[in-house]
Amino acid sequence: MDISEFSRLDNKASYNRHPWETSRKNVLNTFLKQANIQFPIERIVDIGSGDAYVIHTLVEKNLAKEYYAIDTAYTPEVIAQLKENNSNSQVVYFQSLQDFLNKTSTDKPTLFLCMDVLEHLEDEKIILADLTERSSDNFYFFAVPAFQSVFSSHDVLLGHYRRYTLNQLKSVLGQNDFKIIDEGYYFTSLLLFRKFDKLLKKDKNESIDNWSAGNLKTGLINLMLTVDFKVSLVLKKVGITVPGLSCYCLCKK
Repeated sequence: MDISEFSRLDNKASYNRHPWETSRKNVLNTFLKQANIQFPIERIVDIGSGDAYVIHTLVEKNLAKEYYAIDTAYTPEVIAQLKENNSNSQVVYFQSLQDFLNKTSTDKPTLFLCMDVLEHLEDEKIILADLTERSSDNFYFFAVPAFQSVFSSHDVLLGHYRRYTLNQLKSVLGQNDFKIIDEGYYFTSLLLFRKFDKLLKKDKNESIDNWSAGNLKTGLINLMLTVDFKVSLVLKKVGITVPGLSCYCLCKK
C-alpha cells in the first residue's frame, strides 16, 4: 500500500475511502472466494499493509485464525494509532518481513498478500527471496500496477519504480520459484482513463490520502469499477483476457 495514507491515521473519522481502496478490497475478496484455499486458513500475512484496512476486512470475514500486518512505516507510534483505530483487534504488526519470519513458526499454512508492493522496490528480491517455503500449504497473492506505457508523474508521486505486464510479473515470480495457479488483469476502464490522461499529458496530484469527492461521485466510481470487474470475470471464464490497470498472480511455492 502506498505510504501516503499514513498522513491521515490520527483523523480516521473524517476521511473518505478512495474508490481504489474499496474496489481493490472487493477484487481481493472475489479472487480469494474463487481460489482453492481452505478457509479459515491458519494465518494471513499482509505485506505492505498500510493503514491495515484490507487485512481488517479479512478479519471481519473470519478467514484466518491469526492475522499479521507488515509495513516499513510501522513505528511504535504508528502501531499504537492503528490499534486505537481498529479497537485493539487481533492483528499483530511488524515493521519488516524478516522480523515476522524470525519471530513466528514455520509450519502453519499461510496466505501471504503482497498487493501494490513490488513496484515500490528497486529490486523485488528484497521481499521475494525472503518468502521461502515455510509450509506446503502456503499461498501467495501478488498484485501490481500494469503497463509501463502509462507510467506517469502519478507513479512518481506514489513512489513507484515501474509498472508490469502480466508476463513480466509471471517472469519475476517464476525466477523466484513461485508456481502460478491463477493470473489476470483487472480494471480495464481505469487503464483506458490512464491512457487518455497520458495522451493529454495530464498530471495527477491526488493520492488515496487526499480524496475529497462527495458520496455521489465516490459511489458512481465504485459502481463503475464493480461492473468493470464483473465483466472482466465473465470474459475470463470464456477464455478472453482483457488488459487492465493492475495485474495479479495467485501462487504456491
